[in-house]
Amino acid sequence: MELGILPRMLAKKIAQNTIISIVSRILSTALALIIVGISTRYLRQDGFGYYSTVLAFLYIFSVLADLGLYSITLREISKEGANESEIASHAFSLRFWAGLAIFILSPLVAWLFPYPLEIKIGILIAAFGYWFLSSTQVLIGIFQKYLKMARVSLGEIIARVVQLGLVIFFFFGISDKKTGFYLVVLAFSLSSFANFLFVWISAQKYISVRFVWNISYWRKMLRESFPIALSAIFAMVYFKLDTVMLSLMRPVQDVGIYSVAYKIMESLIFFPALLVGLIMPLLSKYAGSYQAEFKRISQKGFEILLIFAIPLAIGGLILSRPIVGLIAGDDFSQSVGVLKILIFAAAIIFFGSLFSNMIIALGRQKTLAKIYALGAIVNFSINLFLIPRFSFWGAASSTLLTEALVTILMWLAIKKTADWAPGFGLSFKIILAAGLMAVSLYFFKEFNVLISLGLGLIIYFGALFAAGGISLKEILPLFTPTPERLAPKRDGE
Repeated sequence: MELGILPRMLAKKIAQNTIISIVSRILSTALALIIVGISTRYLRQDGFGYYSTVLAFLYIFSVLADLGLYSITLREISKEGANESEIASHAFSLRFWAGLAIFILSPLVAWLFPYPLEIKIGILIAAFGYWFLSSTQVLIGIFQKYLKMARVSLGEIIARVVQLGLVIFFFFGISDKKTGFYLVVLAFSLSSFANFLFVWISAQKYISVRFVWNISYWRKMLRESFPIALSAIFAMVYFKLDTVMLSLMRPVQDVGIYSVAYKIMESLIFFPALLVGLIMPLLSKYAGSYQAEFKRISQKGFEILLIFAIPLAIGGLILSRPIVGLIAGDDFSQSVGVLKILIFAAAIIFFGSLFSNMIIALGRQKTLAKIYALGAIVNFSINLFLIPRFSFWGAASSTLLTEALVTILMWLAIKKTADWAPGFGLSFKIILAAGLMAVSLYFFKEFNVLISLGLGLIIYFGALFAAGGISLKEILPLFTPTPERLAPKRDGE
């Protein structure tokens, strides 16, 4: 059936938003990797280990400040007839004040840990940056609702440019490494403030977000968001606690080596977060009444993630050494083996991102919390055993095993609730195209890594397109509801 005007406009709007967001995120990710490269060369293994410990420690507190409000806000403002301003204002205010209290507490807690003085002071400086970062995140749902994620991406680019400019200035202007460490941390905090300011001002164009104070309303929101908050805490345990445990059990140099590979992995998983963030409003809309549409969107999302995850794992495995050398330099050659493990964890995270949001859309937050709780217990136990014996190798292996376990459990929960299982019809074509890419990368091994990567991607997507595994006609309708699906549902249907 030919698409109506509204679906066509929606498809065009989403396509434009997606393209702009992807390009912006690629640029933001490139800037982030440049910052890592300069920081590793400036701070060396010890200093970068300090810096990574500071960020990992505060990440734990940022999850506590999350309170599950981001997902709940996006879900609630996506509902028809929702009072968007009231919902967004209360969520923002609650996150803002809770974040202030938690990040004031974080430096005090840090003094109880056997960290060097440099790390404790670094935590104090970075706490303000995480407070602004936490306050920014709850506003992102507004841009997802109105398909304006490009504004969020622009805010990230502004923050990266500010951070990069400051780090470059310190790199050439401050020779003392101890002072340089503090200044690199300060650059993070100032860039987070710049991002917050831009996103908060931009959000006012779509929804009036103001400071409010209503304890009873906040209690209501927290009762709804509590399972998601628990899920986030448990997810944090196996996503970042490994770095904290590594910092307590092994020399700080090991933290630096592990963190380089981990930063590269984190930079690669922006795409699933971006894609899933775009389809989350539609998943929430169709989860209850339109099961067929919910399954269709889920399957198309899964297929696109599969198209990117398989070459990511294969290409990352082959190019891990030149990638680490380009980004971090020769001092971090041991990060190569760590990246070869974490690259597969990154591929699994692609699907975990989709599955977790599907569970939230289905209203099964408590199930998600239980899955993450089990993952946290397993991850902590494995790390406790492996890190003292195998250092960063053990931490990387623990991350891979935990991500695999959690993703499988999430899929089983979705299958039980919505009777949905991902289809793998495109797998053969994707593997064939990825195989051709792998062969080409072998012959391109003497080339610059960026040239090799570019040629490999051209060959992969060219082969996939030629095999009929990807086409614009398949991608553009991903989010496009038909007129019948947009129509109100009649009683008895």
